[in-house]
Amino acid sequence: MEGLLRRGICTKAAQQWLSRKPAGGTSRDQLLAEVSERLEECPSPDTEWQSVREVLDDDLLAGLLAISQVSLRRYAKGERPCPDLTAVRLHWLALVIEQLEGTYNAWGIRRWFQRPRAALDGQALLDRLQGPWDPDDNAIQPIFSLAQSASFGMVAS
Repeated sequence: MEGLLRRGICTKAAQQWLSRKPAGGTSRDQLLAEVSERLEECPSPDTEWQSVREVLDDDLLAGLLAISQVSLRRYAKGERPCPDLTAVRLHWLALVIEQLEGTYNAWGIRRWFQRPRAALDGQALLDRLQGPWDPDDNAIQPIFSLAQSASFGMVAS
């Protein structure tokens, strides 16, 4: 929670958690749920570059983000500010990876992005995540559902 405070994310909930005095009868479980929900809505490239790069190699990640590998390395090292759209895409990929971890290892997750999917009309996710995509695009939203179904042990073909 201290890290959230330092980054200015969920400060009210983090302060309540750290004070051990949730406001208005809110339970600690409710605070955690609130923080989790807010984190899903809040890109944090400073912390997400490393974790995503540990799973996806730079070539695949650069392709998914529609940026060059040179830009990827500069953003990841903090040499250049990460553009908002790239930060949003990176955050969305981090959330997808989070859904897949525990079901697949890093190799399986990389392969998951490259395999054609019947649910996407035979298209691979890598193909759908090309060009100027946004996580809120109708063509992109089914990918997160596929990741969620994989994390619940369902077949995501």
